[in-house]
Amino acid sequence: MKTLNLNNQSAVSDYLSTLICSIDSWLDSHTHYFNPLETDSKQALEFKRKAFGEAGLYIYQQQENKIGSGIENLTEHFFNVLSSEEFMQLAQRNLNHFGLFTAPIAVAKSMGKSKQIHDEYFHQTYGSQYLSSIELPPFRLLDNLFFGKVFGLKEFPYPIDEVNQLLNIHRLPDLIHADETQAYALTHNIFYLTGMKKQNDFMELGIQYNTKHLEALEGLFLRYMALNNLDLGLELLLCLVLTGQCKQWHLTYALNLVDKLLIDNEIVPGPGEPKGFDLIKDKPEAFKNWVQHYHTMLVAGMTFKLAAQHLDDIWNTGEPLEEFAPFGCGQVLRLLSDYNLPLALTVLKTLEQHTHSIKSMGLTHTLDRALNFVNQQLQNDGSIGFYDEEYAILHKNGLTEEEAHKKIQLPLQTIYNKIEWSAFSQI
Repeated sequence: MKTLNLNNQSAVSDYLSTLICSIDSWLDSHTHYFNPLETDSKQALEFKRKAFGEAGLYIYQQQENKIGSGIENLTEHFFNVLSSEEFMQLAQRNLNHFGLFTAPIAVAKSMGKSKQIHDEYFHQTYGSQYLSSIELPPFRLLDNLFFGKVFGLKEFPYPIDEVNQLLNIHRLPDLIHADETQAYALTHNIFYLTGMKKQNDFMELGIQYNTKHLEALEGLFLRYMALNNLDLGLELLLCLVLTGQCKQWHLTYALNLVDKLLIDNEIVPGPGEPKGFDLIKDKPEAFKNWVQHYHTMLVAGMTFKLAAQHLDDIWNTGEPLEEFAPFGCGQVLRLLSDYNLPLALTVLKTLEQHTHSIKSMGLTHTLDRALNFVNQQLQNDGSIGFYDEEYAILHKNGLTEEEAHKKIQLPLQTIYNKIEWSAFSQI
């Protein structure tokens, strides 16, 4: 980790350029893994085929935003694979995995690089009973509509306006109770609704992004950054850029954490082993390393390229970073989500000294949500939290009911009573 000084726009611009070059170089040097045509184990192939489609979205975003490309090898490889007979054979065979094939074809069509066989396959697939009848979460339905629009379809397998009404962009996730699935649904909805361009109404639905969207994105951004989950954290940051709500401190906070977590001064790390990773334990270490990190590298590249393009606007939005306020607010949300009340209350105690920063950085909404959650844990008998299962286990292990209750409640009530709650009411 280097010692960063991101207090001025020029330094941020330089660091973004460094990261972008490093990310593109890494992606380009791992082009051979983005290959859906190789013979391999079932799970290894699934990773490669999924990654190939995601590389297409990376290429699409660069094209749509007229961002210079540093992935010449990967781009050339992408279109070579797409134009092969083997790719179309796979597509015809695997209709139940149509998204792995229609998404790259849509990207090619948008760039004027599709062939008649691609167009015929796309129309055939999007007109099929299978695609029109498939039951999917709303953001997955939007995924299909998005690539249909990228391709240039005029008629869609299901009504866009009806899918729109089901999206969680209109029913924003809770900052504490939402899980990763809900947070990823929100980011993907914004990707598709904007077409990966800042403040763009790609799906022509007239959606306006307001303070509630900012608060949801910002709170979830802090919570997942507190988990060092750069994959989801950077997707949320990308959405802040896309909706035109990214603040100066959002970007510098993310860059500081990325710099802290970089592997070998090059890799923006993934959040851990993805589902199915245990099935490729016998594969070479280099491949397993790529599987763990390629998606986050794609997300980081898209995020930082768009942030660099709009850095003037970002730099003039919001306050400069004061490190502990966003860190503390994110930790409180994370700990409450894990129902770790003792540590959450401990962090709240430290935030007493940072109320000015919380207010100036616009983070009062995260604190309000945390305080509301804590208040919901207070019971009429003076106890804090709902710990019946823990009481029962302690009692089963030999403690009396009174001893079990005291063992859990004493630390909670001690820290709760030390907090100057009035400090928070002043903001």
